[in-house]
Order: sequence, then C-alpha cells, then structure tokens
Amino acid sequence: MRKIISSIIISLFVCNMTFADVLPYYINSLRRYGIGYTSVTSPVVLRQTPNKDGRILDSLNFDFSTGETSCIENKTRCSQDEVFAAFSQSKKIALLTALDETEGWSLVCFNQSQNPVCGWVKEDAKNKFYNWSDFFNIYGKKYGLYMFKDVQKVDKILYAAPVKQSNTTGSIELPKMISPWLIRGNWLLVKVHDFNNQVKTGWINFRGNDGKLRLFVKF
Repeated sequence: MRKIISSIIISLFVCNMTFADVLPYYINSLRRYGIGYTSVTSPVVLRQTPNKDGRILDSLNFDFSTGETSCIENKTRCSQDEVFAAFSQSKKIALLTALDETEGWSLVCFNQSQNPVCGWVKEDAKNKFYNWSDFFNIYGKKYGLYMFKDVQKVDKILYAAPVKQSNTTGSIELPKMISPWLIRGNWLLVKVHDFNNQVKTGWINFRGNDGKLRLFVKF
C-alpha cells in the first residue's frame, strides 16, 4: 500500500513539474491596442512631436543586469509591468507598445496603468519599430510562441485557411512549442507540438476583435 501511495505522489509531482514547463503564462502589461511594438534601449527619450526639436515629455532608464526601471522626468521608479509590453533580462529585449509610426519615429506609450505617458521615439540602430507581421516573423520564429491561459476553447481552434468558414485542422490543447510560419492580418499559420507529441498545422486568429492578443513570443 505504501508503495502504491508513493508511486501516486511521485507521479503527481512529475506531472506538476512537467505542466509547469509547458503551460503558458501572462504578461500583465500587454495592451489591447496599437500597431505593433518598438524595441528600445536605455535611455529612452519621449518627445511631444516626431522630431529632435520636440519637447521632451519624459525619459526612461532601465538596466538589463538588475531589471531596475526609472522615469527620469517624474523622478520615480516604475515597475516593468507598468512600462513595458515585454521585458527580458536574459535576452536583453525591452518592448514598448507602439500606437503610430512616421518617417523614422514611433509613437509609444509606457506607464499606462495609471498615468499614461505617450511620446515619439527616434528609430535608429538601437530603437526599432516592429509591426505585427515583423514582430511574429522575426521574434516569433526565433523564440517560438505561447498561448495565454485565459484563451477560450473556441479561440484555440486551428483552421485550414485564415477564415473561420474554412475547415478545422484541430485545436491547441497543451502546446510544448508553437512555431509561426505565415501571417495574414490577424491570422497566423502555425505548427504546434502538443504535450502528447502530436503535431498540428493550421491558421489561428491570434488577435481578437477587441485587440486582445491570444499568442505572444516566448521570450
């Protein structure tokens, strides 16, 4: 009897460890609007207009080695969730939500949970704008994707074409790896390796009508 109980406990422990490795997680600072993301390096200077003479609205400093972030103009320390759409210390990636883009400038926002600060950032070798297509094609193919835990079952369905009227090819259940292939509007053609080692391919609506993302890059 003790052996049986021990076996059950070990099995549950192994399952929990395995699920911890494959279940997706949240990025609390994701916003339901925008045209993409701008990858930035510290310091980030936000200007009122898209030119170097524009008034400075705020400045942002952050450190990949410590993860510390501070708003210089407001002289306050900001949390990563308030500031970034995504922040990876290990990969040295910091993304800000982009609302607009014009002639080498991105209109980005941070500290959106309380007092949004939006301004123009100059695009150069250190700061680069990515629209949805570039974001998933470049970052997604490099790091893979994951699905948020609160995605409804109906939104996990894979389709044969980027329209819901097409035939279904399966659904995403417990994905170990999701690899993007093509993007068409708010649809992604993905290859999915499920927890049971099944491989599925199909189109998924990665962004809802309200702008909420269902998939994100696995930084």
